[in-house]
Amino acid sequence: MTVETRAYADHLQSAYRAGRIDRREFIKWSAILGLALPHLNLARAQTPTPPRGGTVRFAVDPAATIEPHQLNDDPGIGTVHQVCEMLIDTDYDGVLQPRLATSWEPAEEGTVWTVTLRQGVKFHNGQMMTADDVVASFKRLVDPSSGSSALATFDFLTADGVRKVDDATVAFDLARPVVDFPAYLNSYQAVILPADWPGNFAENPIGTGPFMLTEYVPQQRAIYTRNPDYWIEGVPYLDSVEAITLAPDNAVTALQGGSVDMIGNPAALPLFRDNPEVQTLTISTSGHDGIFMRVDQAPFDDKRVRQAMALCMNRPDLIASVWQGLGELGNDNVFAPVFPISTPIEQRAQDYDRAKALLAEAGHPNGFSAILTTSSDTSPLPTMAAVVQEMLQPVGIEIEINAEPSSIYFATDWLETPLNITNWGGRATPSQYLTTAYVTGSVWNASHWSNPTFDGLVSQLDAELDMDRRKALAQEIATIMTEEVPSIIPFFINGVTFVRSTVQGYVPDRIGFRDLRFTSISTVP
Repeated sequence: MTVETRAYADHLQSAYRAGRIDRREFIKWSAILGLALPHLNLARAQTPTPPRGGTVRFAVDPAATIEPHQLNDDPGIGTVHQVCEMLIDTDYDGVLQPRLATSWEPAEEGTVWTVTLRQGVKFHNGQMMTADDVVASFKRLVDPSSGSSALATFDFLTADGVRKVDDATVAFDLARPVVDFPAYLNSYQAVILPADWPGNFAENPIGTGPFMLTEYVPQQRAIYTRNPDYWIEGVPYLDSVEAITLAPDNAVTALQGGSVDMIGNPAALPLFRDNPEVQTLTISTSGHDGIFMRVDQAPFDDKRVRQAMALCMNRPDLIASVWQGLGELGNDNVFAPVFPISTPIEQRAQDYDRAKALLAEAGHPNGFSAILTTSSDTSPLPTMAAVVQEMLQPVGIEIEINAEPSSIYFATDWLETPLNITNWGGRATPSQYLTTAYVTGSVWNASHWSNPTFDGLVSQLDAELDMDRRKALAQEIATIMTEEVPSIIPFFINGVTFVRSTVQGYVPDRIGFRDLRFTSISTVP
C-alpha cells in the first residue's frame, strides 16, 4: 500500500466511524479506491455444480453497431459483451469487482492509477492477454480518429497517458484527478481486444469472454458457443447462447411460446407477474429515459420553456404507464437514489398553472408546436413519447412524434434534433453522465448546453475525496441541472428481466449488462 493509498484508507475509515457515510458507501468506496478489493465470487461455480449444457435465447432490439469502441446502444453492448470483457465489473449492489484486472491503486492525488492484470487469460484465437493488449485497447478508445463513442467518457485520458509498466501491469496518467477512475474501467466500450485486432467485429470477434461468436446476421441473430478455455475453470455452464432480434411485442409472444428464454420489455409485466413459468427479476438502477431539448434553438433556448415542460410531467403516472411502476422519481438531474452521494432537493411536481405562466413570460401564451424524435424500435421510448405528447397538450404545446429506426436515430439524430427522447443505461458513477452528456463540448451533449459554473463543479467532484464535500458538490450540481433543465429526467428505471423458470443462476446488474457465465438450464423449474 502506497503512502497515498494509506491516506485514502484513513480518510475513509474516519468518515465511516464518524457516521458521515454509511456501510454501503464505505464498501463501495473501498472497492473504487482499491483499498479492500472484493474477491471474485466463485461460489456459484462450486458446490453444488449446476447442470451443464443447453442454450439460452434472449430477445434484443436491433443494434446500431457492434464495433466495440463505437458502441452506443443496449443491443450492441449485449452482442459484444458475451465475447469480450472489461477490466472491472460491478455486482448486484453496484460494488466494483475484479474481472480482467485483479487490483488497482491510485497515486499523485488521483491523477495516476496502476492496474494489475489477471494472468493466464487467453483470447479466443489462443494468444495470451498481456498489458500490450490493454494499452492498445485504451489507445483506440481515446483516439479521435477511431470513431470511438467513449471520447467524452475518457476526456481526462490521452493515448500518451496509457502505458505499459510490465506484461501484467498498466498505468493510466490522467490529465486531472479522477478519484473514481476505476468505475470508468467498467464503461461498456472499454472491452479488451488483442493489440493486433484488425477491426470489423462481425468478421473478427476476438475477446476473452465466456462465449465465442460463431454466427452474426445483422438485425436478425447472433449465435455463440461456449469458450472451452475460459479463465474460470468449468465456466460457463451453457453450451451456447442465441441473441434474436425481435420487435418488443414479438419478443413478448416469443417468451410466452417458449421460443426465447429472456426478454426485458417492461410492458410485459402484467402478463408475467403471476406466471409460474416466468421469473420477474428487478433491480434499481441509474438508467433513465430523458427528454432532451437543444438550448441553442428556439423555443428551447429560454429556460422558462424548459421549466414549463418539466412542470407538465406527471412523474408517477409516467413511471406507471411507461415502466409499469418499475421506477423511482427523477428530478431532472442525474443523481439517482442508487448513488450514495445523492442528496434530495425539492421535488418538482406537475403544475399546469405555473407552466402556463412561465410559457406566457417566455412569449408563448398559447403554447407552440414541436417535433419530438425518438427511436421506433427501442422499447419503451415510443410509449413514453405518446405519454409526453399527451401531458404537454393542456398548456398548448402540440407535439408531432417522429419515431425512426434506431439505426438512423442513434447515428446522428439523437444529438442533432431540437427535441428528443433517449434512453440512458445505468452507470457506476454519476460523473459518467455528467462528463459525457452535460459538460460543455462533451460528445454526447444532446442539449448543446454550456454552463461554466456547472463544468467547474463537475471537475471539483471528480477530484474530491472528502465525503461531506462530495455530497455538497453533488447537491450544487443537481440544483443547477434542475433549475436550468437541459433535460427532463422524470424517473430512474428499476430494470426488469423476464426469464423462463428453467433458467437458473442469472443475476442482473445495475449497469444493465447481461452476464451469462453462471447461468444454467434446469429441466425442472
